[in-house]
Amino acid sequence: MKIGAHSLKALLVPMALATVALPSLGTDISSIAQAAEPMKIQVTMTNKEFKVSGHTLPGELTEIVIRNQDTMTHGFTSPLLNDVGVKVEGEGVALKGTGRRIREGINAYHLDPGKMMKIYFTKHSKSEPETMRYVFWCDLHPEMKGELFIVETKGEIGGG
Repeated sequence: MKIGAHSLKALLVPMALATVALPSLGTDISSIAQAAEPMKIQVTMTNKEFKVSGHTLPGELTEIVIRNQDTMTHGFTSPLLNDVGVKVEGEGVALKGTGRRIREGINAYHLDPGKMMKIYFTKHSKSEPETMRYVFWCDLHPEMKGELFIVETKGEIGGG
């Protein structure tokens, strides 16, 4: 069987693109490439407070959209971000746990006024249905605290 030059180019171009694109996704968050639309949680920083809306479920790709609508730089950190693989997009600055208020091994993200960032993750379910509570805080302003819940339900109401 003879393969023409046009057919060979049509085959090699998609393979080359996949070779470049797939490694950048990382192995910890491979579900991001497969997911259609993430569940969204909105976090707004304003007046030295967090305002949170949205929800997520275990096993679902989740997008946390963080907007700093305050006049000062704020931080966002949570043990949740260390329990799962994350992908970060936007204008936040990633820090590793070495500061006064960031425990060793905890990741934090700083966001300047007027900036936005997105954090993607998938929190897998445990063997028994449960509500997973995760606190988050601003490592620059200890009075700024918030929490989010990942609620798993079983049966007729919750599905699986």
